Amino acid sequence: MSPLGLAFVPPAQAADPDVAIIGAGVAGLTAARALMAAGKSVQVIEARERIGGRAFTDSTTFGFPFDHGAQWIEAGKINPAMAIVREAAAKAILDRSEQALYVAGKELSKEDYERFEKIAHAATRRIAEALKKQPDVAVGPLLVPQDPLERLAYAMVGPLEQGVENGDLSARDFTRQPEAEPQYAIAEGMGAMIARWGAKVPVKFGARVVRVDSTGAQVTIETTAGQMRARTAIVTLPTGVLATGKIGFAPQLSAARREAIAQLPMASFNKVMLLFSRRVIDAPAGRNVTGLTGKELAFDTIVRPAGREAALVFVGGNHARALEEEGSRAAVTFAVSALAEIYGNDLRGAVAKSHATQWGKDPFATGSWSVARPGHADKRAVLAQPHHDRVFFAGEATDPVWATRVGGAYASGLRAAKEALAALAAPRR
Repeated sequence: MSPLGLAFVPPAQAADPDVAIIGAGVAGLTAARALMAAGKSVQVIEARERIGGRAFTDSTTFGFPFDHGAQWIEAGKINPAMAIVREAAAKAILDRSEQALYVAGKELSKEDYERFEKIAHAATRRIAEALKKQPDVAVGPLLVPQDPLERLAYAMVGPLEQGVENGDLSARDFTRQPEAEPQYAIAEGMGAMIARWGAKVPVKFGARVVRVDSTGAQVTIETTAGQMRARTAIVTLPTGVLATGKIGFAPQLSAARREAIAQLPMASFNKVMLLFSRRVIDAPAGRNVTGLTGKELAFDTIVRPAGREAALVFVGGNHARALEEEGSRAAVTFAVSALAEIYGNDLRGAVAKSHATQWGKDPFATGSWSVARPGHADKRAVLAQPHHDRVFFAGEATDPVWATRVGGAYASGLRAAKEALAALAAPRR
């Protein structure tokens, strides 16, 4: 059965489909599958030469799956994206990694671990208390670090969790997210699973949309590969892409929607995969290591993932953005240096292969996920509203609960599909 409860029967392709879907990420693929199951013709338009959007698995560079983007399904007992795992008959792996904390290359003492826990709980309480007094507030003024231990704890709220500095993080948007546990990874890679799950969706690759015109009898979509028409359209592009203004709309998007796009900018969060030629990290497989370097730069790491002699390093916020600006090798250099502080300089000479993602420089992403600026958490609902009755918006940025996550993209795709079905069923004007 389909997500809408209908048997999956691919319809015959029409010259002008019922629904044109812009973007072949999770939201677009979800909407397409639901509409196809309802017997509607669809055409997905994708600027890349692949599907998946910000979910992409590279299985060739290192000889094992490396998810450049989306990697986990959080809160697996309630996350709507677990439907993808079931429908794809994929193998979900429960994340049970233990966490170790380091400052300037040294693991915290027992006393500091206990103090760290108190700092984290106090931070959560401070944010909750602030929201009782006002609708929203920036997290930054609530969490001002006084020492390295607090700096590490507070980095795990914004930069290492949300991909944005605490001063730019909406407390309301941050607290609406369900807890992460249980968290699942996908054995073949998240991107690989999604590509397999969406393989039967009709996609026109290498076509960048430049204009969506819904003023005529049909919605006209101008692309770099030509023009097409459809009865309705679903736009699933990241807010950062919409914010560039390279896609025109007729009629023009409302001032409220343009403001929503501006107030839901893209986070900066990147990964560095390091493959070693020999065993250089003495730690249990899959251990999560979070640390603050001697220069007080925060990072997160999974060492020896799946027992491999490798390390996956995460950076976020202004630091991630600065490393992108410095060039492709800067993030790798940082990751190696951060780990060398902990595991010794012998590690430097053992790096066999490396790769750093640069989502901010990806023109079809412009960042990792959407974040709400303080005072603007409500803009997700504004962005989700239909445009001119026949153009609908989806994508993680539009979901009020699961934004920033695969679950948000999936849930929004289902919502937009239902909206399109209702529009298709309505009498023609």
